[in-house]
Amino acid sequence: MWENRSRMLFLSGLTIAALVSIQMGMYLFYTMMGWDLHFNFLQLCKTTIHSLGFSSAGYLLDVLVLYTFVWAIWMTVRQIRLCRRFDATLLRNLHVEKTNQLRGAYRFGKDDVYVVNSREPLAFTVGLRRRRIVLSTGLLDLLDERELAAVIHHEAYHEEHADPLKVFFLSLLANVFWYLPVLKHIHSHYKVVREVLADRHAMEQTGGMADLGRALLKLLKQRQTASVTQAAHVSFADTAINYRIQRLLDPKKEAPFQVPTVSVCISLGVIFLLSQLFWVSMA
Repeated sequence: MWENRSRMLFLSGLTIAALVSIQMGMYLFYTMMGWDLHFNFLQLCKTTIHSLGFSSAGYLLDVLVLYTFVWAIWMTVRQIRLCRRFDATLLRNLHVEKTNQLRGAYRFGKDDVYVVNSREPLAFTVGLRRRRIVLSTGLLDLLDERELAAVIHHEAYHEEHADPLKVFFLSLLANVFWYLPVLKHIHSHYKVVREVLADRHAMEQTGGMADLGRALLKLLKQRQTASVTQAAHVSFADTAINYRIQRLLDPKKEAPFQVPTVSVCISLGVIFLLSQLFWVSMA
């Protein structure tokens, strides 16, 4: 069920954004290169607005399209730079001895696990193309061996399934298409689903919920005061930690899938309005 929910959320966000992006891309090519696009509702919206006498308002459509593409490019470039900057910070704070020890004990892949010098108990997976599991010396001091194994297996699931990249992508869509608020709901709910799946993987690998549960409780008491990083990442103790503990205590407990009625209505209203303008203009 959780895998299907994860897949449904990701594909829903991708489909909604793709429908708008394709039309915007066609409209942008029309504006810049003079292409004759007969079935583009954004161009027809602008034409309809001009025909109603609101010529200045028509240019707001140009601003919206340019804003969307420029903002998407800026956020992507910024994230790439943040990831590169984090790589340099990671190497400066690397605890070589403990890193080599964990790499020898947990061989998920080549050089996947890094231990950094920090009193904060940190555990997260970071990176877009190349993903790394990052643990802190504070975490190693806080957890026993079995609890640490549960955390590492949890993060290994994120690393294997490219969760930092997927979560960043949905975050990008939610920010760029702010006028489609349903994307924000999809992003936040998707993060919870991915944490539940990673928890389940950790329990399968360690043979039960006890070790993972103790690790979550310890980290709940030792809430980190500093931000982990601005680079794309998923953190062990950042998302829905209370619900995850409750679910460990009651495995049958499920997060109700609540449809965000207001967000869905606003998002559908925006898309429907543009579509109606398209058909009216073609009539």
